[in-house]
Amino acid sequence: IMLDYPGPDAESIRGQWKAFEDMRAEGTVDSLAVSNFSPGQLDAFLSVPGVTRPTVNQLPYSLAYHPPGILEYNRDRGILVQSWSPLSRVLTNPSFRPVLSSIGAKYGKSAAQVGLRWVVQNGAAFSTQSKKKEHFVEDLDVFDFELSRDDMDRLSQLAG
Repeated sequence: IMLDYPGPDAESIRGQWKAFEDMRAEGTVDSLAVSNFSPGQLDAFLSVPGVTRPTVNQLPYSLAYHPPGILEYNRDRGILVQSWSPLSRVLTNPSFRPVLSSIGAKYGKSAAQVGLRWVVQNGAAFSTQSKKKEHFVEDLDVFDFELSRDDMDRLSQLAG
């Protein structure tokens, strides 16, 4: 189960998380996750001794938005970042598209695949949505290549 959006203060966040832990203890759910939690919001309940850590923190992580240190912060706490809408503001950005397409041509991949591969190669997971089966298939075809360090750096600087 995923807690989408934290409460307004540390006390309410701890209360929300306690309710989730109770559901897990009752066997109602197997794993716990959060969405859109900042480091401070995570710390509000991770500081409680013996607390169950979320397996995933779903964030708007993408080429267009990747706050410095956010992956490391979560990783250091054993939490996987899952990018929701990883191509939002990426494929429609006129300064991103040519760079993605140029890099994609080197690997025989689309601009979308390059954007998704950048997310994966940085250590995050992603979720996507589409009404077209071919887009789902394309989105999953990002595990058979690796972007060079230079390409990763070039892409990371786009949001600069």
